[in-house]
Amino acid sequence: MSSTATSPIRFRVDPVNPGQFFACCGLLELADRLWSGAEAWFDHYGRAFCLRPYRPDKQPDYTPSAFARAIAECCLTNTMTESQIRRRDVLTSMPKKIRESNTALETEKKALDKLWREAPLILHEPFKLRLDWFLDERSGGSVFKTWAGQQSVFEIARGLKAHIEAGTWNQLPSEQWLVKREQTEGLPFNFDSDLGGLGSDLDVGFSLDPLKSIHVQVRPFIEFAGFIGLQRFRPARINAENRFRYHLWFDPLLPEVAASAACGLTTPSKTRVFQFRLLYRTKYLKSFLPAIPFKRSQL
Repeated sequence: MSSTATSPIRFRVDPVNPGQFFACCGLLELADRLWSGAEAWFDHYGRAFCLRPYRPDKQPDYTPSAFARAIAECCLTNTMTESQIRRRDVLTSMPKKIRESNTALETEKKALDKLWREAPLILHEPFKLRLDWFLDERSGGSVFKTWAGQQSVFEIARGLKAHIEAGTWNQLPSEQWLVKREQTEGLPFNFDSDLGGLGSDLDVGFSLDPLKSIHVQVRPFIEFAGFIGLQRFRPARINAENRFRYHLWFDPLLPEVAASAACGLTTPSKTRVFQFRLLYRTKYLKSFLPAIPFKRSQL
C-alpha cells in the first residue's frame, strides 16, 4: 500500500488547458517508471496536480530536483539505427545535382528522410519508454498529431527537451514547471492551448514558420510532457466529431487506473469533465484549443 503520510510533489495547473492536463499525465508516466511505481491525483479545485511514489521506502530520492534532473539527463533518440543515421548524413552532404542524377540515391535519401521525420521516439534509461502514439491510426492516437508531414517529430521533441536540459527546472519549485516560459526558434507541438488558441496564420496575417528570426514563447514542459502523456492517456472522442473529453480524478491512482479515469472509461466517485476541440490551421497543422467544463449530467 502507498503511504498517505508521504508529501506529494505538487504542480500548478489550469484545468481548462488540455496541454497541461496531458502534461500531468506524462509526469505520472515518467515518475511511475523512475520510481518503480507512482500515484497521482488532482486537488479538490483542479488547480494542482499531486504526485508521489507508490512505495516511498523503495525510492528515497523523489525530490523535484532529482526528478527534473532525470528527465533532463535522459537520452532521447528515434528508432533509426546508427548506420541509417550515418548514411542519411552522407547523402545529405552530397551535392544535390549528383544525388538527383542517380535515382537509387535519391530514393534512398527520401526513405531515410521519412524515417527521420516519422520514426517512433525512444526515451532511454531510466524511463525506457517508446513513443509511437502519433502512428496509431487503429485506436485514434494519430488524430492528435499536430505537426505537418514534412516536419520531424524527433526534431520538435529534441528542441523542446533541449530547453529542459539547459534550463533551471532542477532548481525551480515544481509548482512552476508547467508555467515557466522559454523563448525559442524551434517549433512547439501546440498542445498548450494558451499558445495554440492565439490564432491561425490567417488570423495573424502571415505564417511564422518561414520567418526564422521570429522567436516565440513556449512552455517546454507542457509540450514535452504532454507528448509523453498521450502515449497512454487519451481523451474520449465524441461521436467521431471534433470534440474530445478528459476527466480530472481526485483520488490517488496508479497510471494504469488513471488512464481509464482520464478518458471516462472508469468513473471514480469524484471527477470533473472538460471538453475541447482541435483548431485546424491547415489540413495537417493542428492546435489544442482551451476546454470548457462539461457537467456529468450531460454525459
